[in-house]
Amino acid sequence: MINVAICDDDIATTGKIEEMLCRIAKKCFIPAETEVFWDGKDLADAVEGGSRYDIIFLDIEMEREDGITAAQKIRKVDKNTLIIYVTSHESYMQESFIVRPFRFLLKPINEMQMEACFGVACEEISSFDSYFRYSYQRINHKVPIRDILYFESKRRKVYIVTEKEVLELYGKLNDIEKSLKASKTAFLRVHQSFLVNYKHVDGLAYDFIIMDNGKRVSISEDRRRQISEQYCAMEDTFYVDR
Repeated sequence: MINVAICDDDIATTGKIEEMLCRIAKKCFIPAETEVFWDGKDLADAVEGGSRYDIIFLDIEMEREDGITAAQKIRKVDKNTLIIYVTSHESYMQESFIVRPFRFLLKPINEMQMEACFGVACEEISSFDSYFRYSYQRINHKVPIRDILYFESKRRKVYIVTEKEVLELYGKLNDIEKSLKASKTAFLRVHQSFLVNYKHVDGLAYDFIIMDNGKRVSISEDRRRQISEQYCAMEDTFYVDR
């Protein structure tokens, strides 16, 4: 079941989005359940109260609480929900990158745009359950790729740093990097000793990146241009053509 939240202070817009999603989900044989909110605060309160949504269609401009403020609250609780901004103004796009939106849809939305966006979102969700598998001390382990912040290589060991713990294995970072290319999650080789999960990158500077746990990871001099280009290219994927 795909759980979807729709938040816009215009009742006609929420009704249109909900109708389109129901038709598209039925057509594509995707079980989906929708919940509608007409205020960003009510949506944020619901998430803070324990409600979980795979996808959130969120208006940016709302009178009581705007979509960026609401998304900042949501991101403190849920880092994985896909936020799709539905807006009339492209000028807000850059400002909203801080909450890592998945896509933008510009009003008025047509059903072809919505179907393409919903399809990509469902593919992304299906990849959430992928695991990094490894063996250590004769025991086979697996860790959800979405939980991995970065891999760090030290001598003969590789440390897997997640949101909750640090795991370890014997191996080479080059081999891990190759194996992760089959995953839909993007990893950046910012340093010979670091392989970071793009989804957990909070910011980029000239010679370091900031992870969402606050750690700064140095970018080696020979990789700075490449990392900058890769990062910018990934930021561009937030846009949906009209």
